[in-house]
Amino acid sequence: MKRFVILIVAVLAVSVLWMAGWFYIAGQVRAEIAALAQADGIAQPRLTCESLDVGGAPFSFSPHCEGAQITSGDIAIDLADIRGTALFYNPFHIQIFATGPARMTDAFTGATQELRWTNLHASLRLDDGSIERLSAVADDLVYADMLMGENLIGTSGHAELHLIDATSPDAPPGSGRVYDAYAVFENVDSQPYEIANGRMSVDAQLTGLPDPALWSDPQALAFWQALGGQLTLRALEATADGLSLTADGQASLSDAGLVNANLEVVSQGVAERIENLVGDPSLAEIILGSPDQGGASRQNLSVTNGTVTVGILPVAALPPLF
Repeated sequence: MKRFVILIVAVLAVSVLWMAGWFYIAGQVRAEIAALAQADGIAQPRLTCESLDVGGAPFSFSPHCEGAQITSGDIAIDLADIRGTALFYNPFHIQIFATGPARMTDAFTGATQELRWTNLHASLRLDDGSIERLSAVADDLVYADMLMGENLIGTSGHAELHLIDATSPDAPPGSGRVYDAYAVFENVDSQPYEIANGRMSVDAQLTGLPDPALWSDPQALAFWQALGGQLTLRALEATADGLSLTADGQASLSDAGLVNANLEVVSQGVAERIENLVGDPSLAEIILGSPDQGGASRQNLSVTNGTVTVGILPVAALPPLF
């Protein structure tokens, strides 16, 4: 009998300690999210919630932000709600869900766009404070301009984005992190741009990335350059009815923040669409090259210290990025 009583007391004690720990950590989670409302929205994005709650007891933490607004510079994004879930015993794997639409407003230009979906969720894995993997999946995306009524820009039946830490375990200190990035958009349609049954996939790698805590810093590009950062576009493939485009290349920044890049582009049917949109056939040929007998256009675009060169012809100058 005494053993049974001792067992009950032990179970109750563990339960009380467990719940005490849950309430303590839930309070910390709530405080961390609430602290984001005090950010300046410039050096660090600001997140405000009309109401904020943390549920999920006793085995998970589920913060729920209703009436969310994210502000970064002149851009404000309003969402109906954002929810997250992390298990008590695995707090470094976070599931994130968002309910749309997301309305994006530019305070400087007055432009307003809206993004809608039927399902959007993301998964974030952390390792020692760094992002190990970030994946986001969305269905039935609708993108529209909302400045004067609703002007539908495009739709996509399914989209995915994956960011995966590919840093070598023996990478030297101060070299930054390496991430592989993959993205795909399927069943893309856009009447304004005459795109039907489109698909686009991107395979890229970013090297020399600073700590994720610095990604929202206004000097993030300068930090990336200082670490010898480079963007490698391993493959971009885009197809639609009557259209195809592939590209690969690399880009980096000089000490003065000027772009250095090289891009090889092969396309078919794209030059004609550009000509229809801008009414200037010479511009399409400059950007994509003249079509061969099979109708395929090939072009090498390069940027040296901000000067854009098509073939051997300088065509534009880009301003420094920092």
